[in-house]
Amino acid sequence: MQHAIRFLMVMIIVVPFAYPVGADAVITGRACIIDGNTVQVGSKLKDDKCWGGIDIRLHGSIAPELNETCTDSGGKAWNCGQEAKEALASLIRVNSVACYHIDGEFKGMTPIATCISGHVDLALEMVALGMAKALHDQSNRYALEEKDAMQAKRGIWK
Repeated sequence: MQHAIRFLMVMIIVVPFAYPVGADAVITGRACIIDGNTVQVGSKLKDDKCWGGIDIRLHGSIAPELNETCTDSGGKAWNCGQEAKEALASLIRVNSVACYHIDGEFKGMTPIATCISGHVDLALEMVALGMAKALHDQSNRYALEEKDAMQAKRGIWK
């Protein structure tokens, strides 16, 4: 009986540690918006700049750079980079984000992750709003939203 109890105790203590630890990471906290494709999680806003957090790029989409301008179908230039940042900010509002760095991907030293705010996949919504393009080489998961935004001439597709 003692051997059975000892075996059970060893199994309870050792087995949970016997499995390899995954490389996945979940980064959560309040988000500060850098641009239409990058958030800084866990930072504070000081002097209109994000300080002290972790920069994360949204997986599966690419938004215009912050200072980029786009031209609409009528030939009028507009600050699509700034509008993309504002669109991302409106999706997050005061909610915190949870970013899932599942695939182990990085752009330079910045992790590329799927970020959720409330029940909203931020990259999916940015593509659906037409404020970002789907990155087909990373994922095809936003292809339908991109096609819909193009057909409706939303955001960068106007």
